[in-house]
Amino acid sequence: MRKTVSRFPNNVTKGAEFWRRLVVVALGVVALGTYIGLGLIGLKQSYDRELEFVHRSQDNFAKVLEEHARSSIEKIDTVLMASQLRLNAAFAGEAMDLVTINAALAKYLGLIGESQSLRVTDKNGRFIYDASGNLATATIADREYFLRSMADDSARLIISEPLFARITKNWVITLSRRINDPQGDFAGLVQAAVRADFFQDFYTSLHLGSAHSVSLMDDQLRLVARYPLAPDRLGKVIDSANLRHLVKSGQRHDVYTAVSAVDGVERLYAVRQVGDFPLYVLVGHATSDYLASWRRNVMWGVVSALVLAVVLGGWIFVWLRTYNEARRLAKGMTEAYETTMRRTIALLDSLPDPAWLSDRDQRLIAVNEAYRQLSGRDEQQILGQTVSDIWPESSAQVLLQLDAKALSSRVQQRCEATQEVAGGSLRHFEYISTPVLDDKGQLAGVAGVARDITQLHVDQERIRYLAEHDILTDLPNRALLGNRMSVALADALGTQAPLAVLFLDLDHFKFVNDTLGHEIGDQLLQQVSQRMRANLDQRDTISRQGGDEFAVLMQGFKHLSRVAIVAQRLIDTIKAPFMVEGHELMVGVSIGISAYPQDGADISTLLKNADTAMYQAKAAGGNAYRFFTPEMNARISERVVLENSLRRAIPGNEFRLHYQPQVDAASGRLVGLEALIRWQHPELGEIPPARFIPIAEESNLINTLGEWVLREACRQSRAWLDQGLPPVVMAVNLSAVQLRQQQLPEQVMAALAEAGLAPEWLELEITESAFVRDSDRIIEMLHKLHAVGVKLSVDDFGTGYSSLSYLKQLPFNRIKIDQSFVRELPHSEDDAAIIRAIIAIADSLKKEVIAEGVEQPEQRDFLLQNGCQLMQGYHFGRPMTAEKLAPLLRPGTSFLVHG
Repeated sequence: MRKTVSRFPNNVTKGAEFWRRLVVVALGVVALGTYIGLGLIGLKQSYDRELEFVHRSQDNFAKVLEEHARSSIEKIDTVLMASQLRLNAAFAGEAMDLVTINAALAKYLGLIGESQSLRVTDKNGRFIYDASGNLATATIADREYFLRSMADDSARLIISEPLFARITKNWVITLSRRINDPQGDFAGLVQAAVRADFFQDFYTSLHLGSAHSVSLMDDQLRLVARYPLAPDRLGKVIDSANLRHLVKSGQRHDVYTAVSAVDGVERLYAVRQVGDFPLYVLVGHATSDYLASWRRNVMWGVVSALVLAVVLGGWIFVWLRTYNEARRLAKGMTEAYETTMRRTIALLDSLPDPAWLSDRDQRLIAVNEAYRQLSGRDEQQILGQTVSDIWPESSAQVLLQLDAKALSSRVQQRCEATQEVAGGSLRHFEYISTPVLDDKGQLAGVAGVARDITQLHVDQERIRYLAEHDILTDLPNRALLGNRMSVALADALGTQAPLAVLFLDLDHFKFVNDTLGHEIGDQLLQQVSQRMRANLDQRDTISRQGGDEFAVLMQGFKHLSRVAIVAQRLIDTIKAPFMVEGHELMVGVSIGISAYPQDGADISTLLKNADTAMYQAKAAGGNAYRFFTPEMNARISERVVLENSLRRAIPGNEFRLHYQPQVDAASGRLVGLEALIRWQHPELGEIPPARFIPIAEESNLINTLGEWVLREACRQSRAWLDQGLPPVVMAVNLSAVQLRQQQLPEQVMAALAEAGLAPEWLELEITESAFVRDSDRIIEMLHKLHAVGVKLSVDDFGTGYSSLSYLKQLPFNRIKIDQSFVRELPHSEDDAAIIRAIIAIADSLKKEVIAEGVEQPEQRDFLLQNGCQLMQGYHFGRPMTAEKLAPLLRPGTSFLVHG
């Protein structure tokens, strides 16, 4: 011991040595305790950041999926309400035509890809209409949602429990609305079935990975859909005390940690109610996954603390033995410090996200490997530099401001931004900057981390885009147009800056759909939208409103003449021919225009008035535009009055038939009569067919009106026979809508039987284009009529889309040349060539040919010279009442007009 003491100065006492040793030991313990304490604080802060981040991420993700589920249900409910209104009107007395209602349901079903079916049941739970056209024999009278609809007279939306469908044999939830009869009693329901696979496929498409789960459950905790898939648990109650408490308490959302009752994995769950519906979206993130990085930090912290404890213990032990040993120990501590720093840097490199340390001057003093890779620079190019020296200016400003705010406030800061990384690609990050204090509580710098949330950002933007755009044309939908109109009106408020709304409806589009099918129609709509987009400015918003209707919001123009120029440009580009799968299609467009502020100060008024103006353009023949005027409202109101009058006209005996002679122009002999309908309105007088026939077809009254014409024509033909007059063939026109009736042959035979008229004295005139669609069924129907002796003729030949192959298959007796080809004879060379071709076709097919609209002697002479003897028109006789025509039916009467 003396030897040891002799090594120190004589003035060093044993007491001082004791206190020195005690101070050294105390400092070592304090240092170790401080290191461990700071490490624990850092781990706690890191844990809190991880938990806060995953809480927010899960809640945001749940919001996105809740919005997806809610928008899907609301879209289906919109279709259900449209179907409900349509069917309530039908039960209130409108014609319940099976084909028409099924076609309407099919059109509605095409708008909701989320649903696999759209059906209607009667009050006994049996299916009476189906968008597929095939009625299932299954009954749903025992289904809980059917009983709820029966008991609930509010006709609100009913969402069923998860069901295993009896018809399609898959798991679904059904959305249904009640239908009432005219007395307000339960008449059935309209329902759509949403596949569990629809939600599961969407969740799978998000590529969440095995650490995540997504569940859709109802308010009874029954599983509707899940990712990862759990087919054996669908429809079953999933026991969850937290979710049960949330539903019972009426909360709409919550975040909690629990062990899954499906696969036993502990997860952090975020749950949200889907709108006001009895459904909940539950998204989970495995605890073991989101805490993996933090647990690695804990492991490295423990290792570092143990290393430091060993180093400090060794240093104190050696120092307490000798001073020289203390010097060597100091060197060892320096080496241990460097080792600790290397391990600290290694720990920093173990983080998967870019991380950095900067000093108070915002110069980087340490970065991890992820940061170096993201910047495309090595460590020597980074350390000692500011972010302005490393990143583009836009990204550098975000990081500089975030770190500066953390330094000035001494509070952790967060923000999100898009940053260009090495290679030129753009990534979306969440930045977190945390102020670092030294042992004296002074600012030492900032520790930062950047979390790559690009995929979540992309998913959110994609879901938002799909919710605001039309799936078929990729144009903004009605909702997005409404938002942009709201913004535009808000900007224009006070300044009275002009806005214009153009409402567009395609002319003859329904004919394309009816004749060539919806697939061709969809492709045509896509080409129309492309042409319209190419002819509008970027600042204009074009939106598909549904079907063949579009709307355009225009801003930034000085005069309405500019709007007129744009409208005419759209008309010119759309009326040019379209080529769709080998078909050359011609459509036009009718455009209505309303302007702010003179035509309305709100969205609904501007759209309504533009729609009114569009109908005026369509009434003018289409391929035109019209600006809104107050007088248009009066004309639209007049049309509504006309439709209501039309519904009362048949029971009110307001219709009459006139008859126009069909003549052998060579001999003047009568060969037939065409029955033409006339409407004698008690207040408005005689209304021409051109005004009320289109309304009858649009309002679904044409079948009733056509059946009346058929029966009345047969009755009158029989009445003339009873008066002793010779029999004459009676021609009756059939519309395309009538031809699509399944029971048409039975209807014709019933009219003949009721009148006691032989079939050979009835001729049915069918427009050429009417039999293009569903040709096999129509051919079979026409063969039935021809087999019993009814004559058939092709009306308006040369104006439709038919081909010679159809004429060869159809049992027609006669081809009727449309009056549009006769009107300019014999001066029009084009019309003359067409007529010669039609006569040649009829001759080759061994069919009679008759020309209508013959008014001049030179027209008659031309037709006779070219082989057409049968004619009809004012030259031989105008349409007449039965009383005026009866004397002309006597034998020996000649309709030959000379001159």
